[in-house]
Amino acid sequence: MALSSFGKILTVLDLFSVSRPVINVDLICAELGLSKPTSYRYLKELVSADILQRLSGTSGDYTLGPKIAVLDYISRTTDPLVQISTPFMKEIAERTELCCLLTFLNRDYCIDVHHEVFKDMQLFSYGRGCPRPVFMGASPKVIIANLSKQKILEYYHRYAPQLSEREFAQDEAAFTAQMKKIKKQGYCLSHGEVDPEVCGLSVPIKFSSKEAPLALTVVASRNRFDFINLDRLIEILKDHAAQIEKHFAELSEKHQLVDYPYVEMD
Repeated sequence: MALSSFGKILTVLDLFSVSRPVINVDLICAELGLSKPTSYRYLKELVSADILQRLSGTSGDYTLGPKIAVLDYISRTTDPLVQISTPFMKEIAERTELCCLLTFLNRDYCIDVHHEVFKDMQLFSYGRGCPRPVFMGASPKVIIANLSKQKILEYYHRYAPQLSEREFAQDEAAFTAQMKKIKKQGYCLSHGEVDPEVCGLSVPIKFSSKEAPLALTVVASRNRFDFINLDRLIEILKDHAAQIEKHFAELSEKHQLVDYPYVEMD
């Protein structure tokens, strides 16, 4: 599908990452195959919208602009999923003394849309806004396990080499079997996949039969997990996931009744 002019401009944002917080025209030309005049035009449009800003004192370096911070604030303070989930996630963090994550699966990465930590506990190498591979960790696996068979197979064929390299699944049949197991048991436990010293336990939060669920996850060090009552922790996560689902359904129904599509359900 061909991108619109607006869509093409936004591809510039894909060049940013934690390891690459600054870009320039030469990088845009090299990475996106654009001419310099087109690259300058894209930069001008993004700067005029406050999406990018030019770094003073440089010959032409750009970083993310103030509009990104504004949009992140709006998302954090108004997203109904985050608003509903936050009290339950705080309770999980307090009761278990673990870090709690709410994770969304995109096509090429998964990302935490919210996190809660116990007191001043360190959140390891990830948290809100930090993208992670979809073939590593408990969160993406528990989400993928609850997709349609077609989507599950699509994910397998897209990441088959990585899944094989990590000895999770050597072929399509093995991957399908793993997904069926995760879906049936209702949780996924991972050991050191994203961070060698960290374990994660995830359960799905299902808002719609037509859409991918989110993942409700707790993470802690391997040593901490050695002393955890796993069955009790799974019970707590599943109970809180069910309560989040219930509250979201009630909110959705309420807004549908007053014909106010703040929350749209497919």
